[in-house]
Amino acid sequence: MYIDFRKPSKEDAKDIAEWKYEGIYSFYDNDKTEAKQQWARNIHHEENTFALYNENKELIGNCCFDFDEEEGIIFGVQMRPDLTGKGMGTDLIKIILDFGKEKYQYDEIKLYVAKFNRRAIRVYEKLGFVVNEEFLWHVNGEEREFIGMFKRF
Repeated sequence: MYIDFRKPSKEDAKDIAEWKYEGIYSFYDNDKTEAKQQWARNIHHEENTFALYNENKELIGNCCFDFDEEEGIIFGVQMRPDLTGKGMGTDLIKIILDFGKEKYQYDEIKLYVAKFNRRAIRVYEKLGFVVNEEFLWHVNGEEREFIGMFKRF
């Protein structure tokens, strides 16, 4: 799998803002709340955020590396809705983590994932992430159970 990491463009932001997921995954829709829609529409202004393009020059996702003084580096990722559940997750996340490790030189990285998202959790566990916390988080207009995971390199 080939991934080209690019600074998101205005066109990328427009596309990402329209992403809608099916079933329980609609929790991740980028128009779920006004705040989420504003974030998606302005993703091209976000620091340490990348649009992910495949070998056919198609936008397939986005990722970010947020820096928090207390938490360290927190990783976030979104895959284009029509590509989810197709067995690409492990390869995609590995490439993103390798890119981030080279760019930011971290020894540990963290992420947060909705507890219902077993597909993503399996991918993260396969790549060496372990659960270190569970909590309720009011996000995207609703209260959900989340888990925190981390990986040391």
